[in-house]
Amino acid sequence: MIPTAASTTPPDPAADADYRRARERLAANDLAGASHWLEQAASKRHPAALTELAILHLHGFGRDADPARAVELLLHAEASGGTPETGYLLAQVAIGGVVLPRDGRRIDGWIADSARRGHPAALRVAGLAFGRRPEAAFQRAAAECFRRATEARDPVGAALFADRLHAGRGVARDAALALDYANELRAMGIPVELPAGETDAPPAPGDGALPWDAIDVLGGTLPPADRVCSEPEVATCDGLLDDEECRYLVYSGARFVERSLVVHPKTGQPLEYGVRTSKDMAFAPTDDDAGVRLLEHRMARLAGFTLDHCEPLTLLRYGPGEQYHPHRDYFFPSAPQLSQPGGQRHSTVCVYLNEVAEGGQTVFPDKGVSVQPRRGRAVMFRSLRADGSPEPSSLHAGMPVLAGEKWLATAWIRVNRLRTF
Repeated sequence: MIPTAASTTPPDPAADADYRRARERLAANDLAGASHWLEQAASKRHPAALTELAILHLHGFGRDADPARAVELLLHAEASGGTPETGYLLAQVAIGGVVLPRDGRRIDGWIADSARRGHPAALRVAGLAFGRRPEAAFQRAAAECFRRATEARDPVGAALFADRLHAGRGVARDAALALDYANELRAMGIPVELPAGETDAPPAPGDGALPWDAIDVLGGTLPPADRVCSEPEVATCDGLLDDEECRYLVYSGARFVERSLVVHPKTGQPLEYGVRTSKDMAFAPTDDDAGVRLLEHRMARLAGFTLDHCEPLTLLRYGPGEQYHPHRDYFFPSAPQLSQPGGQRHSTVCVYLNEVAEGGQTVFPDKGVSVQPRRGRAVMFRSLRADGSPEPSSLHAGMPVLAGEKWLATAWIRVNRLRTF
């Protein structure tokens, strides 16, 4: 058992030895052996062992998932000095609001602590948060976070830093270095955009300190939404995600997209079908980093829900001629998903992640509604009526892309809680 009294005493040599044994067993793909030695080291308050054991409990590696136990271990690790990953994981869990309160101040503090200690994913999240602020000091802070993530060999952070280098946003422009980074990352499957430059002037000199006390990870109010249809309710929201947040999602998932599948209405099994010709990927819980979770939570808020009601976020790419024929998102009565946690799909939120050269509109043919793609624009619609019954007029389609490509993020939101953290 883990002692309950808080302590900041450094790990003793025996704890270090247990932890080394755990790492050796992990290197040998012996999860059971690694778990045993992590338990031994964790009982002696070894921060790294506590943190790594928490990951096993959080995702159910080698055991049943137990997010509450994971949080208990992480809080013990934090009290013992923690690791660069400890605060990041606590923030990641707290964004879900299930086993930890969604407390903005604590989330900000955890991300800031992990980012200061060089954790790449925390640096990315901090960079996104700073980047939402237009002031020069925050733009410099965002660029510096992505630069530090680049130094840590983090590909998504490096892609965002390359964009800023090319644009001269928050950092002195260096188009040649940006292109070098972009070529390396594109070879990895990350479609670095390199947006046009915004200024040729180098940023004002600073003292190198970042404004950690001013970080605001969750953000404030949402941009205003515009209702374009009442039955079913369809609304658009421009700027729900900013340009950098849109590229973050593309850069995070582009390497993993595969031919899109549809779900058989009776068996629930995925299959290829001509009604849907895109490529996609879903951010599984182990891929669903704090940055993705923050953006998912914002999408859920637009529909009046919280992150724990969301299916894993799906990233889609439509190339020229690709489309999604008219369909409805709710499950048919025979669908096995209705008997699983979460229940029926209530709403859908889609965000366009790039500017589409031509085509790619989202249309509701029964209502004569057409939404034009625009980077950062969200379209939200309800699949159910007020009485909870399916809304047939929620029929919608993704029109063919006529030129260029379309990147889209889709969050399907269930009636009941779906996620465990």
